[in-house]
Amino acid sequence: MPFFSRVFKDKKSGAKDANAKKPAEHTNGYSIAPAKPRYASNWDSTEVLAEEVEELIHLCTLEVKSRAEALDTPFLLLPFRPETDISAPRTFIRNFFKANREGSHDFRGAALQKELRLTEPYVLCSIVKWCWSRIPGGVVSWSVYEGFRIGELESNMARNAFDTFIPLGVESNSRKNIIYDFYDLLASIAAHGKNNGLGGRKLSRMAGWWAFEHNDTGVGFEGGYKSWSE
Repeated sequence: MPFFSRVFKDKKSGAKDANAKKPAEHTNGYSIAPAKPRYASNWDSTEVLAEEVEELIHLCTLEVKSRAEALDTPFLLLPFRPETDISAPRTFIRNFFKANREGSHDFRGAALQKELRLTEPYVLCSIVKWCWSRIPGGVVSWSVYEGFRIGELESNMARNAFDTFIPLGVESNSRKNIIYDFYDLLASIAAHGKNNGLGGRKLSRMAGWWAFEHNDTGVGFEGGYKSWSE
């Protein structure tokens, strides 16, 4: 397929450079491995790395899917809900990143899963949307979508096109997993569309806000809405 040799040439070369091992420092004849970086994101961050929120998004997705009452909640993903309390997701995210910076295991693995079981569906969705909206380029990104779109056409709409071409376009395994969880949650909510009011068409239009990057036109909400609608 000539398309993929063009689209993914630069990506692969960049990935090799990014994945190249950094040389170890030497002190008194001993090799010292570079210190593992700790993420410095917090509630006020405008961007987060896929690697630091991958597990959080995955476990939130599993938790929402496991609750039938959550999937049946009317307009679950809509913002600006009068009954939504922003302090709960803000506190959770602050504690999550604080534990991350300190190297604590209180918000990892089984401990994180236990914490999420005690969290309300609105809060779970707020956490997920907070992460989605801060992933650079959007959850899916235009480049990944374009690669999938053309690959699907060239493969004559193969049934396994999504699983085949999405991994080819992403820059990391974490981004791939987040994309899978993104569509997994949307599909689960759409399957309950008769009860929650978020059918496939309505949900897909709204999901574009998180799936792709939108330009800030400098005129606030109105400009952002115009960018999304176009």
